[in-house]
Amino acid sequence: MVSTVVGNVVVVLHGEAPPREEEWARYIGLIRERDLLKTASIVFTDGGAPSSKQRAEINEILAGRHPRGAVVSHNPLLRGVITALALVNPQTRSFSPDKLADAFTFLKLTRDEIAAVQQTLEALCAEIGFRPKSLPRLAPSTT
Repeated sequence: MVSTVVGNVVVVLHGEAPPREEEWARYIGLIRERDLLKTASIVFTDGGAPSSKQRAEINEILAGRHPRGAVVSHNPLLRGVITALALVNPQTRSFSPDKLADAFTFLKLTRDEIAAVQQTLEALCAEIGFRPKSLPRLAPSTT
C-alpha cells in the first residue's frame, strides 16, 4: 500500500495484501494532518484492506465524521462490502475501474484536481513497482 495527498485528496493504492504496519502508519499520519470534512479520499485496491486493528484506529480518528471517499476495485465482492458499509457512511461509495469518471464526479473533483490525481497515480505505481489491476490506464488529461 502507498498513500499520498494531492491538494485535498488522499490517494491510496493497494495490491492484494493488507497494508504493512509502516504503510499504515504513513497513511494514518496523512489522515491526522487533514481537516477530514474538507478532504476526499480515493482508494484503488486489488483486494488489500486494513486489518481489524487498523480499521479500529481509523474509526477512532474519524470519530463519527464521514468524509467523502471512493473505493475503486475490480473485485465485485469487495465493492459489495463497500456498498454495505455505505449504509453506515453514505459518503463512501464503490466503483469498478471502468467507472473511474463517476468516482471523480462523486468526489466533486475539479478538472485540475483530476489531472493532479492522475499524475500522482502514475508516480505511485512507479514507487510500488507495479500497476494494481483496479487502476485503469489513464487517458492523458486535457486542461
